[in-house]
Amino acid sequence: MPRDRVRCVECREPIPDDTRVCPHCDAVQPSPLLDVATVVAGVFAFVFGAILALMTLGTTRLAGFMLLVVGFGLGVGGYTRHIDRRAGRRGR
Repeated sequence: MPRDRVRCVECREPIPDDTRVCPHCDAVQPSPLLDVATVVAGVFAFVFGAILALMTLGTTRLAGFMLLVVGFGLGVGGYTRHIDRRAGRRGR
């Protein structure tokens, strides 16, 4: 099987890499843009939360720590979701 072919997420048939709709089962293939947006939002929340947590006092500091935790979760979760999807589409 050539390198430019991946497997459909539904029927597991080989399809071209740039196909967004499977020709066998008409399933829409996932877009990596959602994963990228999740990681970017996570990094932004992490950095903004770190700034708030380090440079403020009181309730704002607590909000900064919460943003720090949420940002870390979004960043790591989005990246691992991207890796899992890529491995699933490659048939591994």
